[in-house]
Amino acid sequence: MSKKCLIILSYVDHPSDRLLYQLTEDADYIICADGGQMIARNFNIIPDAVIGDFDSTTIDQRFDCLYITYPSEKDLTDAEASLNHAIEMNCDNITFYGGIGGRLDHMLGNISILSKFTERGITVRFMDDSNYLTMITNGSINLPNSRRYKYFGVVPYDSEAKGVTIIGAKYELHNVDMKRTGTLGISNEIKGSYARVTVKKGTLLIARSRDTEPQK
Repeated sequence: MSKKCLIILSYVDHPSDRLLYQLTEDADYIICADGGQMIARNFNIIPDAVIGDFDSTTIDQRFDCLYITYPSEKDLTDAEASLNHAIEMNCDNITFYGGIGGRLDHMLGNISILSKFTERGITVRFMDDSNYLTMITNGSINLPNSRRYKYFGVVPYDSEAKGVTIIGAKYELHNVDMKRTGTLGISNEIKGSYARVTVKKGTLLIARSRDTEPQK
């Protein structure tokens, strides 16, 4: 049986209590990565573990849970350290809350995390109220229609993804070889209750998003 883990990251663009509470209720295990514990505290969420080097937050007020401290100079991010712990706890369906936007180097690192663990057969996704990122390799994914995310796009992570099929969308594809250097899979929309994306050989980055309101 799949075990679900929620990892709350330090950076979340416009935290949404509705989405966060929904993810919390669905999780079997909750981890805060470094400054993610401040978000958890603001929304009265009690984690099972807090992990990081704590360079972006203080730990004067600890939760009554497991704390794992890493040195500030280390060979992995707090996000990856948290993911490693989730896998040690036998979680195989993992949602990161946050990690999209903010520092570009961290976001690129998070995409690398998707690639690393998707290849191991572990379901990993990054979510916030505006964006959703996941990845599939040699397989399929159903994308339910959602008010939160109007658009979706698919981008080959390898130089080429072979046999890409998209059904149930405004722009459908049927057994098309997609190159990473093109923009064929960008800005699509789901027509019915869901769209299905399949790739026969290769890895696809799946992005769901909505237009953000301008800052006032």
